Amino acid sequence: MLIQNGIAFVDGALRRADVRVTQGRIAEVGALAPHPGEEVRDAGGLFVLPGLVDIHIHAFAGADCMRGEGDVRRMSDGLLETGVAAFVPTTMSAWPKETHEALSGIEAVMKRPQARGAAVLGAHMEAPFLALKFKGAQLGECLRMPSLEAYEEMTAGLSCVRMMTLAPELPGALDLIARLKERGVVTCAAHTEAKAADIHAAADAGLTQITHLFNAQTPLHHREPGVPGAGLADERIIVQVIADGIHLHPDILRIAGLCKGAKGVALISDSMEAAGLPDGQYDLGGQAVYVKDGAARLQSGVLAGSTLLLHQAIRNMITLAKLPPETVIPMATSTPADSVGAKGFGRIEPGASGVLLLMDGGWNFAGVVC
Repeated sequence: MLIQNGIAFVDGALRRADVRVTQGRIAEVGALAPHPGEEVRDAGGLFVLPGLVDIHIHAFAGADCMRGEGDVRRMSDGLLETGVAAFVPTTMSAWPKETHEALSGIEAVMKRPQARGAAVLGAHMEAPFLALKFKGAQLGECLRMPSLEAYEEMTAGLSCVRMMTLAPELPGALDLIARLKERGVVTCAAHTEAKAADIHAAADAGLTQITHLFNAQTPLHHREPGVPGAGLADERIIVQVIADGIHLHPDILRIAGLCKGAKGVALISDSMEAAGLPDGQYDLGGQAVYVKDGAARLQSGVLAGSTLLLHQAIRNMITLAKLPPETVIPMATSTPADSVGAKGFGRIEPGASGVLLLMDGGWNFAGVVC
């Protein structure tokens, strides 16, 4: 297939370029003429972006990765239609057996991908090594102290874990961070009482990301920068941002973008099962979640994930945070892909994934080429 007359995001810039996709991969980029009999799609001046990469997503359109393989497959199918080329299904607090079952379902889809779905890059464990005080919508009774033994109990016989979110101030956390780094697992901080010094120490041990910046963590203060301050200041750390206009004020979105730039922010959805569905009552980890005006909350009022679609996050960072598109686009494509070592995703270049997102001049979703 040849996609013509689009404004493609190539090598960090938006420019007129045609893109040829062959057998699911990008074959050529440039001023291209159709081959005899080749299918041609006229992009009509739309922006042509790499397929999105979501490294923190619990659920989508009624499917939740904690429910096993069938739901992960439904997520894969549905997310592709929103422009997501690859994702990291994210677990939440549960008992060890339940966590193992959820991870088994994720690994099954990794090994036997959907024929036409977003690629599963691995699992992101957002629990159970979290601080009770900042548990947010996580189940407090399922939280544990970090240790390699506890990790191996949940992951026995599996190799799908790509990311782990934990509270780095907990006893044993720094050792676990170092051990997981040896295994190629990316570690992130959130649901944490950590001070700035704890975050820098964790980065020394191998931690490389802050999960949902400013949410479920100590606040930024001018004499104690807390988790956000350390994450924004430490060049070794990528900050995950939920750009739905609910979790973070537009000024905070802009501050994060200005501090960290295109390579320091990973836009995430952190979505629960109501993403892509209307307001109403839903479920997250066995807890009732009430969605009103797109905001997902527990009965207590605590935010319980989001209903954000990742292409909406791009629009919000451009229109609400007033950041240049060339800065924002990598935040949802190459930066998250690179952060988890996902080669072949996040860029429009020969050999990369042939999933392409189309957006209009107002940065609204305009379709998917896959």
